[in-house]
Amino acid sequence: MNSSNSMTPLEYAKMILEKVSFEPKIFKKELRKALRNSSKRDFKHLMNWCRERFGKKK
Repeated sequence: MNSSNSMTPLEYAKMILEKVSFEPKIFKKELRKALRNSSKRDFKHLMNWCRERFGKKK
């Protein structure tokens, strides 16, 4: 596989979350999955990105 075409797990998670953001139930499921499979550094980055991009849900 050409490295210029590959995605990091973090980039992939962001892409999926963008695509399912219209449906809260699916978004929550995919976010949990992404967080469960991420490193500590990526976990923090993903949480911050979600807050900035989608806002904090109550």
